[in-house]
Amino acid sequence: MCDHSPPVVRPLWASVADGFYVGSREGSFLGYIDRQPDGAWRAFDAASRVLGDHADHHRAMAAVTAGAEADAVEREQEDAG
Repeated sequence: MCDHSPPVVRPLWASVADGFYVGSREGSFLGYIDRQPDGAWRAFDAASRVLGDHADHHRAMAAVTAGAEADAVEREQEDAG
């Protein structure tokens, strides 16, 4: 059996300032994360809506990525329906 699904493109994260990262995938903005004064990492979607606080930046990045993927699925369903 041959899998013909497109390869998964991982998000690209860029540190643009100390404690501030922006994420993109194939040129599309996913969102960003920002380190808070208490050390937590706050995740934001592409519309600057708060997705939550996380203990480390990897979890915050994962939250932004998951949120962007959920938004993409929702848009596809709306377009199909």
